[in-house]
Amino acid sequence: MKKGTKLYSILKLKCPRCQNGDLFYNPGLFVCTRVLEMPERCLHCNQNFKIEPGYYSAALWISYPIVLILFIPFIFLGISLNEMYTISFRILFPIFIIICLLLQIPIMRLSRAILINMTVDFRGN
Repeated sequence: MKKGTKLYSILKLKCPRCQNGDLFYNPGLFVCTRVLEMPERCLHCNQNFKIEPGYYSAALWISYPIVLILFIPFIFLGISLNEMYTISFRILFPIFIIICLLLQIPIMRLSRAILINMTVDFRGN
């Protein structure tokens, strides 16, 4: 992954303008505290992260297709395994739900990163 690309900024949760500052106070995808808390501005380039009130509510429209892309194949896999190997879907379905709950925080953080990267361009140093 090369610095200067949108993919770098999204997956590393970095400022889309300078790609040095963190988007969140608590960096990383899998966190337990301060999950969606973001600073007002980037510490390196002073890019405003609070673009307008309610801006990040649009991230819901980004996270929904991500969830569909990830979990529809799991559902079909569970149904096909139930028919082929007599593995009960009643056993697999709770596992899918647990996976869904564990991935909810990373998906929310990534969808915010995608949204701000759609608005702000990289400007290099």
